[in-house]
Amino acid sequence: MIKMKDSLFHGDNKEKDLEYLKDLLDGDSLMQEILESFENFDRLVGNEIQELFPLEDDL
Repeated sequence: MIKMKDSLFHGDNKEKDLEYLKDLLDGDSLMQEILESFENFDRLVGNEIQELFPLEDDL
């Protein structure tokens, strides 16, 4: 049984999802999302590599 409160909650999410999808359809927003993902990935990989292969100065 769907209550009024539940339907309002899901309605809000649908509006936010639609806004997000519209933003993604815009090429600039999509590129920004991709660049942020690559930056996060690059940072994580860089940290892992530094832990596995520390520079001689760090020893």
